[in-house]
Amino acid sequence: MTAYRSPQGLLGKAGWAMSTSLGALLFATPALAGPDLIVVNGDVYTVDEEYPRAEAFAVEDGKFTAIGTNEEIRALADSETEVIDAGGHTVTPGFIDSHAHFSGDSNRLNLYVQSHEEWARLIREENERLAPGEWLLGSNWDHTIIDDVLPTKEFLDAIVGDRPAVLTHIDGHFVWVNSAVIKLAGITADTPVPPGGQIVVDPETGEPTGILKEGAVDLVRALIPRPTDEQRYAALPAAIHYANSLGITGMHNMAAYDDWLHVLQDGGLTMRMWHGFFGGFDPAKDPMRQPGSMEEKVANLHAEQQRVRALVEATGFEDEVGPLFEMGFVKLINDGVLSVHTAVLLDAYRDQPGWTGAWFVEPEDLATEVSALEAGGFQVAIHSIGDGAVHASLDAYEKARAGSTATLPMRIEHVELLSKEDLPRFNELNVVASMTPNHMTKAVAYIEERIEPAREDRAYTWQSLIDTGATVMFGADGTTSMYLDPLKQMGDAMYRTNHVGFNEGEPWHSEQALTFAQALKAYTLSPAQTTSWGDQIGSITQGKWADFVILGGTVGEPVDPQIFDMGIKATYFAGRPVFEAE
Repeated sequence: MTAYRSPQGLLGKAGWAMSTSLGALLFATPALAGPDLIVVNGDVYTVDEEYPRAEAFAVEDGKFTAIGTNEEIRALADSETEVIDAGGHTVTPGFIDSHAHFSGDSNRLNLYVQSHEEWARLIREENERLAPGEWLLGSNWDHTIIDDVLPTKEFLDAIVGDRPAVLTHIDGHFVWVNSAVIKLAGITADTPVPPGGQIVVDPETGEPTGILKEGAVDLVRALIPRPTDEQRYAALPAAIHYANSLGITGMHNMAAYDDWLHVLQDGGLTMRMWHGFFGGFDPAKDPMRQPGSMEEKVANLHAEQQRVRALVEATGFEDEVGPLFEMGFVKLINDGVLSVHTAVLLDAYRDQPGWTGAWFVEPEDLATEVSALEAGGFQVAIHSIGDGAVHASLDAYEKARAGSTATLPMRIEHVELLSKEDLPRFNELNVVASMTPNHMTKAVAYIEERIEPAREDRAYTWQSLIDTGATVMFGADGTTSMYLDPLKQMGDAMYRTNHVGFNEGEPWHSEQALTFAQALKAYTLSPAQTTSWGDQIGSITQGKWADFVILGGTVGEPVDPQIFDMGIKATYFAGRPVFEAE
C-alpha cells in the first residue's frame, strides 16, 4: 500500500473510523497491489452523470480509482487495504460552500433570538462578562423576525452605558451601535457616507438612531479593536475543523486571506480554498477601491495573484493532496439587501412606495470595471440581490464578452429577485447563480411586505434557473445565514419553510423547491466546475481527489425532514479522515 506523507503530520493516515442498480466498475489502471482503502455498503451519490449511484468505491494515493458494486470493489482489496463499511449510510462528494466570509476573526455574542427581552438578556450578560474598557461586539440580530422595526441606540445605552457596542445584523450589511460609538466616531446626521450608505436619522429629533447601513459602517470600522494575528491564527484551526465536521472540504471564500496562507504554510489546511479578492466594506482592504486606473488595479491584482501562487507552490503540499488555495476571482458589489431596503429593484418596494434602492456602483461604472477585469482574465463575482441590480450585472457581463480573455464562467451572488426577462440570460451568458437557500427561508418573515404579490414569482427562483440550463450553486454566506451546515441549507432548498413559524410553517412557493440530487450538485460539482479545479474535485469520479462524506444516516426517497439533523459521520480529504464523529 502506498505510504502517505502529510504536511507537518496533520493529515496523517491514522484511525479509520468505520471498519439502485449500479454503474459498471471503473478502473484508472491495473494495480499490482490493492487500493489504500475501499468504502463498501454505501448509498453512494457520485454526482457523476455517467454513474450517478453506486454501492462502493476504491481510493489509491488520495484519488478515486474505481466505482462499482460491493462485490466488484471488495475484489480489488488485499490484506493491506483499509475497509470502511458505510453501513448503508448515504455517501456523497465533499461539500463545497460557494459563498463564505469565513475567518478566525469572529464575534462571540450571537443575538439570533426572537424578542427584545432576549436581546436585552444576552447583551446584559455579555456586558457583565467583559472587563472595563472592552468593546461589546456581537452579530446575527434580526429585527424582521420580531417586529420588523429597527432598534435604537437608546436600547443599548440603557444596558451598556458608555461601553462602546457594535452589533452586526445577520445580513452583514448594517450595524447597530450605541451613543458611545457615535460620539467616538464623530457621527452626525450630516456626516458624509459612501454611495448606498445611510446614517439612519430619527425623523423627530434629527439625530442618528444608532443604525448605520452599508458604507456608513466604514465610519466605525477602523475604531473596533481587532484580535491580534496570533489570536486569529489560533482560532482558524478550530474553525476549519468545525467546517470539516459539517462535511465541508472546499470553500469559495471572501475574507482576509493572509490568515489562511499562514495555516496553509503550517500544514493545517484541510479545505480547498477558492479565494476572492474582496475587502468587504473596508476600503483599506478592497483592491477595487484603491486609487489608480483600472489598468493599474488589474496589474496589482495579477501581481498579488502570482505572489500567492508562488507561496502555495513552495509548500509542496498540493502535490500530495491536490489543489489547496488560489486567488481565483474578484468580487464586486452593486446593491445591498432586501431586509433594510438597500437592494436595488426594478419596481418600488411595496412598503416604501417610490423607493427602488440606491446603487453602490452606477451601472455604467460597473460595466467598466467588469470589462477591465474580464479583459485581464479574471473571473468576476458580483453581489446583486435586487432584480434591478441583477439586470445591471448581466448587462455588464454581456458588454464585457467581446474583450474577455477569462476562461471561467462569471458569477452573480445571491440573485434573490430576478425578472422573467433576465431569467434565460444566465445560461445564454454563461453566468453562474451563486445562492443561499437559508436567505430564502429567513426572508419569508418579510418578503411579502417588500414586494407585491404579483412579483413573488421573481423571488428565489432556483428551479426556474435550473430549468433554463443555468448553473446554480449554493453556499451559506456565513455569517449572514443561521447555519454553515450544508445539509441544513440543502434541506431549505428542498422544503422552503421558515424555521420560526412565518407563513404558518408552510413551504413558500414550493414550485421552486429542488430535489436532493439537485441540491447536492449545487453544493458539490457545480461550485467545483465554476473554478479551475472542476476536473479534480466535486464528484466521486475516477481520477479525482477523494474528498467524500459519510452522512449520519440514509437519505430517503422521498427525502424527509431528518435531513436537517442527520449530521456527518465522517469526512475524508484526499482519502484521509479529517473528521470522525464520536
